[in-house]
Amino acid sequence: MQMRVFTTFIIFLLTLTICFGQDGSDMRYIPIKKLGKSFIGQFAHLDFYSRSYKDLKPDSIVINIDDRPTKFIEHREDDGLNNWFSQQYLLSLDTLNGYIIKIVKCKIDSIANDSIQVTNYLEYYDSYNNLLTDKSRKLTYWFKKEIINEVLIKSKQL
Repeated sequence: MQMRVFTTFIIFLLTLTICFGQDGSDMRYIPIKKLGKSFIGQFAHLDFYSRSYKDLKPDSIVINIDDRPTKFIEHREDDGLNNWFSQQYLLSLDTLNGYIIKIVKCKIDSIANDSIQVTNYLEYYDSYNNLLTDKSRKLTYWFKKEIINEVLIKSKQL
């Protein structure tokens, strides 16, 4: 009888642990059609074309940097349970003057009917993956809404 009570107690504890386990997230997913003026000034990541999820379907995008078309690929670490804004970025597949570029976030500046203006935060890395803080900069850019699936917004509450 004691063994049955003990086993029942252990199963109960495991069930509670599973039921009350907590995930972590500091971002929200907003469909591009629901992106309104209230999001201006907020930090974001743009998810292009189709919904990317934990790098299973990363999309690529070409962004002109210093008048040079540069191809980027989405890097997503969100897995449905742990979704951290700082772990998402765009990574250049092309180098620019020998540097790899990460767009680590953007700030929403303006929203029009068919496009969105953002300030991209660019970080430059050398061939050894060392961050070159003196090269890091901001770049204003317009994207057509038709190529954006959703916007990952940095949550304010955390």
